[in-house]
Amino acid sequence: MQNILERRLGLFSVVTICISSMLGSGIFVLPGLGFAVTGPSIYLAYLLSALCILPAAMSKAELATAMPTSGGTYVYLERTFGPLAGTVSGLGLWLSILLKAAFALIGIGAYMSVISDLPLKPTILTFLAVIAFINILGVGKVSRFMTVILFVSIAGMTAVDTLGVFSWDANNLKPLFPRGMMGLGEATALVFVSFAGVTKVAAIAEEVKDPGKNLSRGILLSLSIVTVLYCATSLVMAGNFSYLELAGDLKPAYTLAIKVGGPIFGSIIAVIAILTMVNVSNAGLLAGSRFPFAMSRDNLLPSFLGKLHKKFLTPISSIFLSFIVVAFVLVSFDVTKIAKMASAFMIAIYMIENISVVVLRESRTQWYKPVYKAPLYPFLQVFGIISGLALLIGMGILALKSLAFISALGLILYFVYSRRKTDRKGVIGIRGKRTDLLQEQSAPGVTDENYKGMDLSRDARLVVSLFGKERSPEMLIEMGVALAEHGNLEVAHILEIPEQASLYDIIEEPAELRSLRRRVIAMAIEKKEPITFDPVVSHDMSRTIFEISQRLHCQWLLIEWRGRNRGALTFHNPIGWLKSHLHCNLAVFRDSGVRYVRKIIALIATDKNDALVLETSDHLAEVNRADITLIRFAPENTSEEKKKYEKSFLDELASTLKAPTHTKVLTGKDEIKAVIAETVEFDLLVLGSADHSLKRAFLGSKDDRLIAKAACSVLAVHSSSF
Repeated sequence: MQNILERRLGLFSVVTICISSMLGSGIFVLPGLGFAVTGPSIYLAYLLSALCILPAAMSKAELATAMPTSGGTYVYLERTFGPLAGTVSGLGLWLSILLKAAFALIGIGAYMSVISDLPLKPTILTFLAVIAFINILGVGKVSRFMTVILFVSIAGMTAVDTLGVFSWDANNLKPLFPRGMMGLGEATALVFVSFAGVTKVAAIAEEVKDPGKNLSRGILLSLSIVTVLYCATSLVMAGNFSYLELAGDLKPAYTLAIKVGGPIFGSIIAVIAILTMVNVSNAGLLAGSRFPFAMSRDNLLPSFLGKLHKKFLTPISSIFLSFIVVAFVLVSFDVTKIAKMASAFMIAIYMIENISVVVLRESRTQWYKPVYKAPLYPFLQVFGIISGLALLIGMGILALKSLAFISALGLILYFVYSRRKTDRKGVIGIRGKRTDLLQEQSAPGVTDENYKGMDLSRDARLVVSLFGKERSPEMLIEMGVALAEHGNLEVAHILEIPEQASLYDIIEEPAELRSLRRRVIAMAIEKKEPITFDPVVSHDMSRTIFEISQRLHCQWLLIEWRGRNRGALTFHNPIGWLKSHLHCNLAVFRDSGVRYVRKIIALIATDKNDALVLETSDHLAEVNRADITLIRFAPENTSEEKKKYEKSFLDELASTLKAPTHTKVLTGKDEIKAVIAETVEFDLLVLGSADHSLKRAFLGSKDDRLIAKAACSVLAVHSSSF
């Protein structure tokens, strides 16, 4: 029995979690570094950074409602791209969170200098050790404290900004871009880490009330609030000081507070900053240590990192490893480099999240059913990918070297260790080229247990594959009955689930599946045909379809035409690459509501499918007592001699058929329009289906457009390549 978390978090809770995850060093430390890079225009850098992160925020909200499970981004990327990408992205996410925690610790040290004379690095290392010890004890979740500090921080900085307006001088904004647009771009990438926590709430999407609304609204609202606060604070700072005065200042909020409210007010802001960033660094070490823990449970890292302390029930090895990494970063890098590396990893991860949404939508992964869908697809995701790439390039060589290093480390780890521990492929691997399916024997990892009672020893002449969204399963099965010629017909209802889910978790059949089973049995009895119905739960739809067709030795595989998804980029056949590698004929049927087929039109294309088109048309005409019209297309400027040749060619083909057959040569400017216009008078169009290719998948093929727009029902047949 699955544990389901109570949905108790409303919009206010979502906004609180998002803002508390963002507010910290982004407002208390980064403005000083930003002034050094772009000058008074730092407020524009914050605004641009918020716009660049918006696509990823919306995409992650969609991913979270489709996969409301703990693990967040690591889970989304591992399920989409497989364990190789999971290993690389998991390490990248881990380091990015730890770098953000390290950056917050530097801010703590800077603001501690206001109330003490302690040296910077020993102070922040002491704070790090204390925070690590707290995490080991397991008291990392202090939500009430976090909420109180959040509102105190917002109130404190709002007070500072309000007082700062009265001493604001527009002359301090000149020059606005001392380093030009390149400086603004670099600063935009630098402050990107300020917004990194905006999507943190996605990791607990399972607990959000009405996530389709509250998750997206909460993310947008919190991003808007924090953006206004960042922009307003940096603009007030820019108007109160020459940018050179704040350039490199690690405690700019204290500097501003001293000017507008005096030393006591400045000390209060310093204490607020320390408390806020202690919370940020604590949350960072807490969240960061969970990545090696989660990766270890997925067999991507050694098992000792996934073990819990017997007494405290915390992943002590993972926490200690995270502590060592943060300590090394604090000792080895200066604050600007830490900020750049943290931003670089975040930008890269957010780019991949945008790509994940595109992959999952375009692959038509059956289990991908987000409650919330990001708007303006795919333009929003494309903007996020392009803007992220531009930011990475603008950050310079350090960011690119850092990404290259962690990618290389992830690749080495995967090929040396992780690859031997897991056989998952991810959606990309499952939907991509499948050389493993070309073996004569069963593909590895597939056993009879996957098929839950299906009689695999029984041959079937035809297999109907149902994926759960057919317009009319009964009509599809009726077409299957006609093609099967009274032979055994297997109806396989395929339910695809994520690789991480157990096939045995699906125990009870849903009501709609029981209803379908009942109707199929009734059809078998009424028509007196050997029809069997079997539900199949699968991690890999392509493999399952291939296995069933192979092991039942069928002559036909029949599926319903599904067309393009609304708002999708590509036409994706559920069979995909298997279309040209199945050992049986493939038929794709589009039902337009026609119940009695009396007139069949068959398009002859002079390709390898013509013989199958003729044979199928003749058989269906016999079953339905229909007549056939064979057609060919000739451009309107074709000579009369050529038209006569085409007509005689069709007449010769017609003479080989048993059913009453007519022939017709269509003319016009456009073949597709001419054929579509002709289908108005017919009940069924039979045509050949082109081989699968990337070009046809992206742009669509001639038979795709004919199937979509024909006035009658359509049966597209594809001859076996074997």
